[in-house]
Parts: sequence; structure tokens; C-alpha cells
Amino acid sequence: MEILEDISTENGIVSHLFEKVIAPKPSNYIAKIALVGIGLEEHFDWQSILNNYANAKTELRKVLPEERFKLFTSKEPIQSKEAIYTWLKEMQAPGIDGLIIYQASFISGDLAATLARWLNQNKIPVLSWSHDEVTGGRLSNNRLCGQNFLLNIFNSCGVKYSWLFESPEDEEFAGNILKFAKSVYVKASINQKSVGMMGGFRVPGFYDCELNELSLLNRFGIKVDRLDFDTIWQHGKKFSSNSIQEIKTELLSHPLCKFNNVNDEQIEKSIRLSLAMADYARLHDYLGIGLKNWPELFDTYGIAGDGAGALVQDVGIPVADESDMGALLTMVIMNQISFEKAIPTLVDLSLINKTDNRIGFWHCGGAPTKLIHPETGYEVRNHSILENFDVDSSMGMLLEFLHKQGKVTIAKYQYPEAAKVLTWEGNILPSEMAFRGSYAEVKPRKNSSGDILSTVLNNGLDHHWIIGRGYLQKDLNELNHWLGINNITIETSKDHLYGHSN
Repeated sequence: MEILEDISTENGIVSHLFEKVIAPKPSNYIAKIALVGIGLEEHFDWQSILNNYANAKTELRKVLPEERFKLFTSKEPIQSKEAIYTWLKEMQAPGIDGLIIYQASFISGDLAATLARWLNQNKIPVLSWSHDEVTGGRLSNNRLCGQNFLLNIFNSCGVKYSWLFESPEDEEFAGNILKFAKSVYVKASINQKSVGMMGGFRVPGFYDCELNELSLLNRFGIKVDRLDFDTIWQHGKKFSSNSIQEIKTELLSHPLCKFNNVNDEQIEKSIRLSLAMADYARLHDYLGIGLKNWPELFDTYGIAGDGAGALVQDVGIPVADESDMGALLTMVIMNQISFEKAIPTLVDLSLINKTDNRIGFWHCGGAPTKLIHPETGYEVRNHSILENFDVDSSMGMLLEFLHKQGKVTIAKYQYPEAAKVLTWEGNILPSEMAFRGSYAEVKPRKNSSGDILSTVLNNGLDHHWIIGRGYLQKDLNELNHWLGINNITIETSKDHLYGHSN
């Protein structure tokens, strides 16, 4: 089927109309990273040390995006314990979020010990960076040995660290620096921020959708605001009927809209709810929203909330169905670590095709419209699960579509304390819609579908999963290191899909 050139879902179907009436997006957090060179003039080639450090500063600035990072640097490599302590105290004033230590040459042990003590008192991510040097003749810098010496002292003092041994000219340099920097950014940008639980609590019986709030605050720095639906519903009264009608008309008349069976009242109430959630979240600078999309929205307000959540996500605010806090946390992390490019969405694991090595993911119809497959479009529908009970009493609004193809990462920080996570990468491939709703079939990049299923079922893992765009596993693994989170190892499945608890 031909794709019309003027049809794009890059920004969502109606997000431009939302942005006309909701509060503006808050400014991006700017993470503050400090770079310090360390070296020793007495026994090494000081001019080469100065030149290499100057180059390190220049190349590092090229890697870190100015719209997300501010770099502080020492004027030249520091040599003594007194000087490093003075500089570190100076860096406390701007409140640095991360530290990169450039190993300009071998160093004195007391300088390293002073760094270790300060890092134990000021818990921030730290990267030890060194690289090769000129060979032949005298040992001019002894950088690698110096890095080994530094990290031996860090290890002895219990300092957590990452390390890099690459020059700026190496192919992987920029990616590895950015991998570390993203962890610095995420840890700082979510610290002491809140998410909104709209509807107040998880849905009935979904025990794996809770997280221990104190653990969430202690590990991630995230707080939870619990809001009843009346608060949000009253907030939505600020939006005019004209705005609601304009959004409804665009949503239903868009060339990619192939079907609608939802009555006008339910569509309009859903749009008003979505505007209320998006505006409230912007005003309170929420990292994301947990939406208790049943039973109150069914029983009291007469709508299905999934489509409302989809439209909120199109303006860059993650929304987790069924008030799943672990899912929302995963969405927030993916959103922050990708600089809002992952477009994370919540799904159930719903189908295994072992022959074709595919996993089918489904949910009711609450995925952002940015993910619509442009060749197949979308349908505005009543809730298919409610239709299983009674087609006539079913209600909407849901947005049903196949997800567009591409590279993805699947992850979920696990109940009850988000102290472990399963993460894997794959590709969304062309498929038929096996189940009505929001649907995608993923082929694992490295593992088999049987391996994934065995790991999930043998370990009794959470039933919701998050799909994020792009390969994010390396970045997430780095962040997990700094957050003290264990990665769940993917197990090898047997010939048949059969297993037992671990």
C-alpha cells in the first residue's frame, strides 16, 4: 500500500492542537558534569600532558549536547592532594551531577585517596578516562598504569566507578562518553521529582503494579502524588468546547483514520480528560502519569481512558495504564535516557511464535499515535475487552493500530522495589494484527522468543512490559550500575516451552 507523502505521525495526530491550549513544556534539565585532569609534572613530559588535556577538554565539549549538559573543567591537570581538594570544594558550589577524571599521567597516591574520600562523601557518578600514548623512547606519561593505580585505590575505598580507555579518535569514544553522561543526566533529572497517580491507586487485583514508595524515593529520588479523578475532571473544565471540537474533528478526519464506532459524547469526554491530564502534569512538572483507567472511568464517567492516555503521550508525557508504577518508572527512565526519543509504551506479552522467533505484544489501545504504522492507519474504537462481555454496553475511546516497524528495547523494572530489571532488544517486523488493540510483533535481536518466555515465566516476572524505540540496553545497563539495580539474566529455553520456577 502506498504511503501518502504528506502524512506523518512524527509529532502525533493532534499534538499540535494540544500544544495550543495546555501549559508549555518545562525547560530541559541541564546536567552539570565536571572534568578534571590529574597528572605529575616532576617525572613526566608536562608539555605533552598539557596538550593532551587541552585536547580532552575540546573533544569532550563536542560530545556533550549543550541543550542537556554544562561542562566545568579544571584549568590544567591537578597534581597534589591539596589542590584537588580545593578544586572539588569549588565544584560543590554549582552542584555538579557527575565527574570525569582524565588520567593525564601517573599520579601520587594521596591525590587518588583524596578523590576517593570526597566521592564517598558526595555520591555522584564518576568516570575514569585514559587512553594510549606515544611509544618508543622514554615513558612520557604512564597513563594506563596511573589509571590502574587510581582505580585500585577507588576499589580499596569502596568507590563505585566506570572507566574508559579510548582516545577521542576511537570509533566508540563518543558513544561511550555519552553513555556515561546519560546516566548522570537521568539520575539528576529525576531526583526529587514527582509522578502523578491519577485515580489514586492501582487497579483492583493487579498486585505487581505497586512499588514500595519509600524504595522508589530512596533509589531513584522519585515521589508519588496520588490524585482522585474528581480533581482531574474539575481541572478539565477550563478547556473550551471549541478546543474539544477542533481536536475531535482532526482526529476523526485525519487521512490515517480508517474507522470510528465511538459516540461523540465519549470521544469529547476522553479528549477533555486527556487535556486535563496533560495540562495538570505540565503545571506540576510531573515526569509521567499513572492512569487508573478502570473501573472508575467505566463506571462513573462512562468512558474508556486508554485513548485519552495515548494523546497525552503524544506531547511527551509518559502514561502507564492501570496505574502500574513499575511500568511508569520504566517509561520515565527510557524517556529521560533517550532525551525523549524512545516514545515508551506499555504492553502485555500476548503471543509467542517460536517458529518465526517472534513475540506478540498487545494492549487495549493506549499507545501514542506517534507509533502508528502509516501503511495501515488507526481506528477509533470501543473497548474490545468490554465487548467480550457485551458489545452494546462497550464504550470508548481507544486508538487501535499496528505499531510502525523499527529498532526497539523491551524492559520492566520489577515489583516490588524496582531492584531488578529484565532488558532485551529487538525489531518490530511487519505482521498482521493478531489481536485488536495496540499491537506489535518483535523479533529478539540476540535471544530466541523461547529464551525470553522461559525467563519471564521461570522467574514469575511482572505482566506488563515497556517498548521503547531504539537500542537502549547499553545505556540502561550503565544507569543500572549507578542505581544498584540487578540485571536479570536471560535463560536458555529447552526444546519445548516448558519450565519451572527458579
